Amino acid sequence: MKYRILILAGLIGLLFSCEKEMSLEQSEKFIKFFGSYSLDRASDVAVLDNGGFAISGIASSPDSGTRMTLMITDSYGNPRSGFPKLYSQGGLNSGANAMVVIRGGLGGYLLVGYIEQSAGINPPRDLFIVRTSSDGQEIWKKRFGSSEDESILHATEGISSGFILAGYQVKNGKKDIMIMGLREEGDSLELSLNYNNPFSDNASADYILNTGDRYLCVCTYDKINNAGTDILVLNFDDELSPNDEILEGNFDESASCILNDSGNKYLVLGNRINVSGKSEILVHLIETNGLLVTNSLLLAAISERNSDLVAERFVKTKEGGFGIVGTRSTEGNQDIFLQFLTEDYQVGDRVIFGSGGNQTGADIDLPAGGGILLLGTNSFEGNSMISLIKTDDSGSL
Repeated sequence: MKYRILILAGLIGLLFSCEKEMSLEQSEKFIKFFGSYSLDRASDVAVLDNGGFAISGIASSPDSGTRMTLMITDSYGNPRSGFPKLYSQGGLNSGANAMVVIRGGLGGYLLVGYIEQSAGINPPRDLFIVRTSSDGQEIWKKRFGSSEDESILHATEGISSGFILAGYQVKNGKKDIMIMGLREEGDSLELSLNYNNPFSDNASADYILNTGDRYLCVCTYDKINNAGTDILVLNFDDELSPNDEILEGNFDESASCILNDSGNKYLVLGNRINVSGKSEILVHLIETNGLLVTNSLLLAAISERNSDLVAERFVKTKEGGFGIVGTRSTEGNQDIFLQFLTEDYQVGDRVIFGSGGNQTGADIDLPAGGGILLLGTNSFEGNSMISLIKTDDSGSL
């Protein structure tokens, strides 16, 4: 395995380029920044049917605090008129942890995340969900919660209708896995799942996948008696009665994402702390038969001797391999990385995107016309903006 380091241009120069139109040739590779250069943060990116991109995250300003945000761009990465859109309730701090692009019906977007229960320092959070039109106009917003802390970390469209949300709920100081159904009108379904693992002190549902006839949800749980963390896979249908599979290891492991490889084979992306105390990338293979996980295997552990690698999301590339996005930390500096995995799960090249500030990777997608789209957050001297990088198929700018 080898890696390449691509040095990004200076932040100020890139900021000036954000507002300029680009040629067709330039649209094949670009770097864009969005936000007020305060404390903005990226969460999800998706390629739209018209070739443009949808981005969710958190926007902030000294005067109004943080807000759930949605940005829609064209295929060049230029924001559409009227964007970004900001969403909150009662002037409270809010943020989007994930986004669902609604492909059928009236279309639009579902933004999911949190809203703080009150002003002040570190108040508890409630679940916060906003349904918008394709132009970002708010259709409805919902807030669910208790006196303790809740947040949605990921969501997907439901098998038959509505949406399924995954995250966590705190009860009596203990964080439990929370999965709930949501109708298209925004009402919560009668069926919901609070998965209280008897072997866990704390747990969260990190990513949920609609397979077409059921759901696979990858979770991280903190084992009792300070025994570390493991990855938990929940397999369930609309009845929300799960079977589980623990991808147990000898080190602290955490879940990031799951995707379908082929047939009943799925890849689980995660991270762990290795024997050297460094964070490394994990790729597990699981095989299913209906609601059962019949086999699991650790395919790859990807590390770098003097750096921490933390993977966030991955996609299956057009060539049949896989592209993983995340953050590489070395001596206090952070850079976005793009790690390739071949079709037969061999570790390929790693491309590092670095500059004078800190870059953290958040999400990845494949534009319709080719190339790879990376979403991240660029931090510089205590402030941050949302960044969007489009490369060619090899990860080159």
